Amino acid sequence: MSDTPAAPAPASAPLPQFYHRVVGVNPALHGGLRLDRSVGYAFAARAQSVPLGLGEFDVTSRHYPILFTTGAHPAPVALLGLNEVGNLFVLPDGGWRPDTYIPAYIRAFPFIFVEDETARTTYVGMEETAACLRRDTGTALFEDGQPTPALNEAVKFCSAYRDNLTASNALGRALADAGVLQEEEATVNFTTGGSARVRGFQVVKPEKLDAVSDETFLDWRRRGWIAAIYAHLHSAGQWGRLIDLAAVAGVRQEAVGHA
Repeated sequence: MSDTPAAPAPASAPLPQFYHRVVGVNPALHGGLRLDRSVGYAFAARAQSVPLGLGEFDVTSRHYPILFTTGAHPAPVALLGLNEVGNLFVLPDGGWRPDTYIPAYIRAFPFIFVEDETARTTYVGMEETAACLRRDTGTALFEDGQPTPALNEAVKFCSAYRDNLTASNALGRALADAGVLQEEEATVNFTTGGSARVRGFQVVKPEKLDAVSDETFLDWRRRGWIAAIYAHLHSAGQWGRLIDLAAVAGVRQEAVGHA
């Protein structure tokens, strides 16, 4: 790992959500850093959605609506909020709402795999200024210049998530190619007053799914996609929870504004 680049990721490549200055993990520069997850998830407080790996569909469907982005390459996301309030699951103290699944994309932070197209290599990067990277508390990333089990585990988790994300993006492309995705928008009217509009997402239409050929359906089953598709459809039941949380958050925000 000592040979990984220390320079920021190329400026030409837009950085993913939460990342602003990614550098290669390097013991020569980061030998004194420690990982402290107890600082919480304040970095995700404004996130309305996050990417979703294929292996997460089942558990995610029990907590959040699963949607697909619009555009040429539809990708699945977990919807975390409805309006300017942002992420409804990050609490004021930075903790995550109890008994609620934390998406892998958030748990992987601050580490990320970076593709160096010039050198045609992939290296482990991290958001160097992340609050969870400290020098006073937490678990060391390196000991005697070698990665600790904590760092190795974080990298392993990142690698598994990257593979899951690749698989879920392949699902998104296949659904788009088969014509089963349809763009939607949702307008939510709160009983406490006000409304929110969620745009720029797609969902699987059951009638279009029923119309796919047997050959396509069997291919999707072989790929392990059918369970994910039905988890996506099931997740529509979580809109109600988001609406309730957003209504409460809106009331709280209004109370603060008039304090």
